[in-house]
Amino acid sequence: MVLSNIQKQKIVSKIRNSNTFKNAPTSNALLQYLHEATLKGTNLKETVIDIEFFGNKEPTEKSNPRVRVNVYNLRKKLTAYYDSEGKHETWQVLIDKGQYEIRFLKKPAAASFFKRISWAKALPYLGLLVAITALIYTNTTPKTPRIWKSFISTKAPTTLFIGDHFGISGKTITGNTGWTRDFKINSVNDFYLFIDKNPELKNIIKPANYTYTTRMGALATQQFQRLYQYYNKNILIKFSTLTSISDIKEGNAIYAGPIKNKNKFTHFLNQANPYIKLSEYSLHISNHPTIKDTTLNLRSSMVDEEYAIVSKYPSIGDTEHFVFFSEHDIGVSATAEYFTNKDSLMSFTNTYLKNKKYFTAIFKVKGQNRTNTDIKLENVIGF
Repeated sequence: MVLSNIQKQKIVSKIRNSNTFKNAPTSNALLQYLHEATLKGTNLKETVIDIEFFGNKEPTEKSNPRVRVNVYNLRKKLTAYYDSEGKHETWQVLIDKGQYEIRFLKKPAAASFFKRISWAKALPYLGLLVAITALIYTNTTPKTPRIWKSFISTKAPTTLFIGDHFGISGKTITGNTGWTRDFKINSVNDFYLFIDKNPELKNIIKPANYTYTTRMGALATQQFQRLYQYYNKNILIKFSTLTSISDIKEGNAIYAGPIKNKNKFTHFLNQANPYIKLSEYSLHISNHPTIKDTTLNLRSSMVDEEYAIVSKYPSIGDTEHFVFFSEHDIGVSATAEYFTNKDSLMSFTNTYLKNKKYFTAIFKVKGQNRTNTDIKLENVIGF
């Protein structure tokens, strides 16, 4: 059997989402890079990897131990994965010693236990077991709310992407060394474009080794985790600054975070919504049959009152996105609680989604100390 590129990507994605790899961001990203480069036929050498993956703008012909060390760590991670979570996988991903290309190896099939079963004798018992299981399932499994059914009642994985902030390490406004946030610098690429324009800062500041998220991240994670646990489902958690487009395409996705960090979900939301377009600080409503063309200013001068935008829309293939945007903490926290509460979910669905599957909802949220105290639904645009 020859694997297609899509099948290979699914195998790589499963490894990257495993417990073995989820806390190893460098090995996780390096595996995806080597896989894509192998598919493209890139002549993978240490200098190529140093430039393309690690972003070294001044490579030399001398051997760079950073590449070898990180590939060695990646091999160890793959071995650990196949010794534990992946020990029953049919296909294994290999990186041969001294090489950097990705290779897929199929394990020999073990003799099937089911071939030794006498089905004539076992079938009546199997039917009884299926009937009992169905009866137990029917009486013990809670009914999934309609608005979450396509997420929870499906085999497709769900990933919660927390909107974090890219940071810069260097001298702060107080004159000491620390972590700085610039709203116009949201990735390593943004940082080096800034350095190109300001070369005098090249040896003064550098990308921080860690990102930053506000209280919103913890509160939203708690709400969605509690919802999924109630229905005995798992949810993966990632940070938006460590997210690629291929990560977002892998399954159903939830985003909870700010708009102003140039996250990748704004592009998907604008493509899927026929009547709205979201920019960094504005929501534009146009061409709707009953709503007048409107531009809503999302920039809030007060931290105790703001707009929050919630949208559920179709994504690539059979996947869907459920996104929660606001400028400060209170909007995302309040709407995450609203859409995981049984009573408010039922009221919202019965009132606004009678003939619609997808929507964009606009809320006005007030709060104290970044904690919501009042939430008001301003408008719902269904489609």
